[in-house]
Amino acid sequence: MDATHRWIRRLAAGATMIALPLAVMAHGPTGNLPENCPPIPHAGRPMALPPFGMLPGTPPRDMMPPFMRGLKLTDEQHDKIFALMHEQIPSVREKLKAASKAMEELRRMAGEDGFNADKARTLAQTSAHAMAQVILMHAELDAKLRMLLTPEQRKQSDDARSETEPCRSFRR
Repeated sequence: MDATHRWIRRLAAGATMIALPLAVMAHGPTGNLPENCPPIPHAGRPMALPPFGMLPGTPPRDMMPPFMRGLKLTDEQHDKIFALMHEQIPSVREKLKAASKAMEELRRMAGEDGFNADKARTLAQTSAHAMAQVILMHAELDAKLRMLLTPEQRKQSDDARSETEPCRSFRR
């Protein structure tokens, strides 16, 4: 009986020695402070109700552009934001599909014996052009969304942007 208790104690001590360093390292070198942690992705059921305080049909908080987070928006502003974002989705999706298709073809071609440098260059340019268009579309959307804000909201957005830079602790 005494040997069994010793064995259980050793097993518990070993498990603790393994688990403790892993738990300490879970948040990296910056610690467990909220400002140092990366954002938690939205994890909900497909038909889950929106979080408390968010109306159905409004973009989730994590989908809002960073410069608009934390602002008190009117229902009219929410409707316009939703319409602008919804309007852009199909064209962004088409550009991303084109970029993905070009990259997939480029990867496939790189693994073959007969590598055609001209075709590879064309595929790389196609992918880069599509991604550049997506980035430009995002910049245009941000400009349109910023124009929806009142001067007070723009000032709040600018102040928040200058105070809080993106999480820099996880840089490569």
